[in-house]
Amino acid sequence: MFRAAILTVFAGVAMLSGGSDFGPVVSPTKDTVTATLSYQETGQSVINWSLYVTPQTTPFKKEPPVSPSHLVRGVLNFGDGPSNAIPFLWQRDAGKLFLDLNRNQDLTDDPAGAFSTGLRAPLSYQTFTNVHLAFNTAQGRIQVSADLNFWDYGDRPGGSMSVRSYWQGKVTLQGQDWQVGVIPTIGSGIKGNKNISIETGHLLLRPWENREQAFNAYGGSLDTVPFSQKLFFGGHAYQLNLQTGSADGEFRPALDFLEQPAALGDLKITGKYIKRLMLPGNNYLAILDHPAGTVKVPAGNYKQPSVLLEKGGIEASSTADPWQSDTKIVVTADGKVPAVLDLGGPLTNSVAVARHGRDLRLDYRLIGAGGVTYQLVAQDRSQPPEFAVYRGDKQIASGKFEFG
Repeated sequence: MFRAAILTVFAGVAMLSGGSDFGPVVSPTKDTVTATLSYQETGQSVINWSLYVTPQTTPFKKEPPVSPSHLVRGVLNFGDGPSNAIPFLWQRDAGKLFLDLNRNQDLTDDPAGAFSTGLRAPLSYQTFTNVHLAFNTAQGRIQVSADLNFWDYGDRPGGSMSVRSYWQGKVTLQGQDWQVGVIPTIGSGIKGNKNISIETGHLLLRPWENREQAFNAYGGSLDTVPFSQKLFFGGHAYQLNLQTGSADGEFRPALDFLEQPAALGDLKITGKYIKRLMLPGNNYLAILDHPAGTVKVPAGNYKQPSVLLEKGGIEASSTADPWQSDTKIVVTADGKVPAVLDLGGPLTNSVAVARHGRDLRLDYRLIGAGGVTYQLVAQDRSQPPEFAVYRGDKQIASGKFEFG
């Protein structure tokens, strides 16, 4: 019989304060709180999007001097039509990229569209930084700052776009200041992902004092959530209206927060140490900060949540699994029986063991309430969890887990 001893990485934490004393119904106010948003660039990626490349063999109307060897010529497709498509030349052996920013098939009249990696080798993967693009959308002309990553491994060239810009502002809700922002969806022209819009993008919502901290839409911090016009936040329900447009056609966004009436029901959370919980619902997207015990949320059906735990500066997250979209949490306003959400800490180090012939495969898991698996938000891969295997009281093997 084997027994595994696992190094503790997240344990011994104390219960966070939280909870809510909200009444059964949120009453609306007559005033609308408006946050004016301004364009902001960052030093790191806030979201990544795929680049859909259409290769082209024939030259464009006018091109800079390029060598035919290690040359990738094509079009970057954005949105659902040709108006936002960008012709390009990627000279792999020179580490150069030329973009037709004005989209006139002339790649020699765009001084701001020439980029270089500084490398002189035909690498199959290259990154071009500090690229500024503009797209026409229903909300106006949107500016984007990004790093473009290209690859060509002999089949079909492709790439990705690491966006480093968003729109942000300040809003005061119920006496507290928040940083609010929007990150548009930059669709790649692939079927099912064609939009360039705010309504299908992400909403940034975090305390104003955290505005200088780095964030991204995929790191598990839940500073950003899917954009929703129906938002329950801070114990109040809001209708979010995006205001856009200006005389010059540029994207000039503002967000209106209009408080709404909402029938509330009880949600009992069994776990602890929750810093932020996101519940996608059929009526509202509910954002709960530091919930504990039984809390109030709008009555309705909720899908699988995403959650961030925190204790002593250590954070762990678990995001909703799209393959388990049938998960449903039903909250009623009758006040009789609360819905139960088996989620949160404490977390337990665990190992899943599977036999492969004469070998045993040990997979490390960080497990919380309800058997939910978590990932540490800031992982120190130089110090992975360790294990030891015993036969009786005798240690017969030991090692470290590898990431992946």
